[in-house]
Amino acid sequence: MKNLMARPQLRMIMLIALCVVFVISTTGCSSKSSDSSPTNSASKGTTAPKDAATPATVKKLDPVELIWYYPQPKAQTDLQLVNDEVNKIIKEKINATIKLQPVDFGTYEAKLNTIVAANEAIDIIWTSNWLFNWVNNQKKGVFQPLDDLLKNHGSKLYKSMPEKFWNDGKMDGKMYGVPNFQISAKRPGFVIQKRFVDKYKLDLSSIKKVEDIEPFLKQIKDGEPGIIPFGLVKSFNDGLLYGIDPIVPIYQNDPKHKIINGTTPEAKRYLTMVRSWYTKGYINKDAATLKNGADAYNKGTSAVWYDFTGKPGSEIEFKAQNGGFDVVLVPLSKPFFTGSASTMNAISRTSKNPERAMMFLELVNTDKQLYNVLTYGIAGKHYTKISDNFIKPIPDSGYAPNTDWVFGNITNGYLPEGAPADKFELTKKVNDEAIVSPYYGFVFNSEPVKTELANLKALDDEYSPGLNSGTVDPDQYLPIYDEKQKKAGLEKVTAEKQKQLDAWLQLNGKK
Repeated sequence: MKNLMARPQLRMIMLIALCVVFVISTTGCSSKSSDSSPTNSASKGTTAPKDAATPATVKKLDPVELIWYYPQPKAQTDLQLVNDEVNKIIKEKINATIKLQPVDFGTYEAKLNTIVAANEAIDIIWTSNWLFNWVNNQKKGVFQPLDDLLKNHGSKLYKSMPEKFWNDGKMDGKMYGVPNFQISAKRPGFVIQKRFVDKYKLDLSSIKKVEDIEPFLKQIKDGEPGIIPFGLVKSFNDGLLYGIDPIVPIYQNDPKHKIINGTTPEAKRYLTMVRSWYTKGYINKDAATLKNGADAYNKGTSAVWYDFTGKPGSEIEFKAQNGGFDVVLVPLSKPFFTGSASTMNAISRTSKNPERAMMFLELVNTDKQLYNVLTYGIAGKHYTKISDNFIKPIPDSGYAPNTDWVFGNITNGYLPEGAPADKFELTKKVNDEAIVSPYYGFVFNSEPVKTELANLKALDDEYSPGLNSGTVDPDQYLPIYDEKQKKAGLEKVTAEKQKQLDAWLQLNGKK
């Protein structure tokens, strides 16, 4: 089984990667939430703070070049043109230029690990709780503390987001990450191509749970040659759909707060179901080996796929990425808070210009012109402006990363044609209505069991893609996987996490 599947660098379900220690079925990420929408002071003409760069102060700044690493779905042919345009903006405002260094999602973590190990001088690093994990990397000293930098060179940035939104980037009382304001809740569900919904008269209101989509998958299989009924990258095994808390692997409303140890009955049912779908031809045959989430739908040949976030307005993003076909979203769960740790930018400890890096991050999050160049490119070449707030992307223009949440505060962005005019208000509404986990704020210190975690991670890389995609028979391989997890130290890890959680509950008066 050692070489059953190639070890992936990125799972479609990044939350499962965080919880691999605890079983195939669980998900989790540290989360904090926003309780109010951000104030876009840049767009409201707010007077610049005293520390903001002015024409006079810019002249006094020595010119510097910054380097920024962040993930992207695929290479952009016009990256250099956009980079040049970005530099025109920031040269005037902070007397700096920046070298944009996007890396494919599938290789991002490996690339950054190599850079960090070599102590390369870089300035800004995109990080999260699911890719290039910020907690693990900060424990290695990868990032600089930002408290003084924010105070002296980023006060406008700090004020642009609610206080609570900053909490996920803190460790031991210090700030290490600048969150990219976006949806801070998780509302998973299906994405379905509308042309097939209309053709087969699919009643969307009848889909309440995962199993309800299967009759529709059969219709696609029987009636649409060349179309994959269910596009999948490694897994859509989401514990939230089975009553498991999204922060730690505990059944929701469990009064004993007992962390799950081993494969749950829900996980076994999922594995059996997905194996059935695979053998019936509903799932793409390469599901276990694909790297990027978008690989499941970016050719427009998948009728249905799973979306772990369900953010407002994402229909437009999916349409742009799947060949221009309209889609509809079918939520399968109430929204749960996941917080800001899912997308942040940090300043590297090797940065030679941390003050200027903070000034740049302030611009990215408060300057609409800069943010929209990074997100959409150059007007007239990569998109057409159709109103003050709406744009129409130009197909095959050479720049369309479709990752506004990687760069900064999404409320500074234009709205693509077809997006709801109240997208940002809807985002706030979902954030406000999302259920807050009782374990919100708990962060597991993995240091006491780092060896066991490494061994479990290796096992997950070997077995999880095949099992979770239905590629291999769970009756044959799940017992082997479970037994190997026990030998690798699963029970020790579970006990350590339970110990830390109990202490956290006691400290916070929750037990």
